[in-house]
Amino acid sequence: MKTRIGQFALLSLLTLPACVRRPVATISAEPDNVVASRWNATLSTPTDMQGIIQAQGRSWITSVDGGRRTRVDVELSNMVSGGQHPWVLRAGQCRSGGPELARAEGSNALRIGGDGRARASTEFDRAFPTSGDYVVEVLASSQNANQVVACGNFAPPNLSAR
Repeated sequence: MKTRIGQFALLSLLTLPACVRRPVATISAEPDNVVASRWNATLSTPTDMQGIIQAQGRSWITSVDGGRRTRVDVELSNMVSGGQHPWVLRAGQCRSGGPELARAEGSNALRIGGDGRARASTEFDRAFPTSGDYVVEVLASSQNANQVVACGNFAPPNLSAR
């Protein structure tokens, strides 16, 4: 008899949580949903620079002002502190040399801190892209703008989630 009461108690304890109402999780597919409305890139050192520099980073493109403007953010790590690196947004892919769409230098350049990291962003008057190939290139310096020290191809947002 005690076994039957114990089994009933155990069964009750196991089924009781199934009766409790849980809040339903909702995922917003609105344009403000940052993950679904931005282009993302992972930055790494080009093969011809590996062994000299081992840069890592990420970048993303987001819509600003209802899609009339575009913002590009770049984060870089594993760099020599004190460095200052301009960066460029281009059409195309790494090493393809497509047309330049935006350049960040001077106060918008990546300034490497004591921890080997940097973050910079810029906004420009260009409609938010909905198709195409885009790349961000981090340059060695303003004096050595032909040498790319990190590059990342952008993957488009998953617009079908909207």
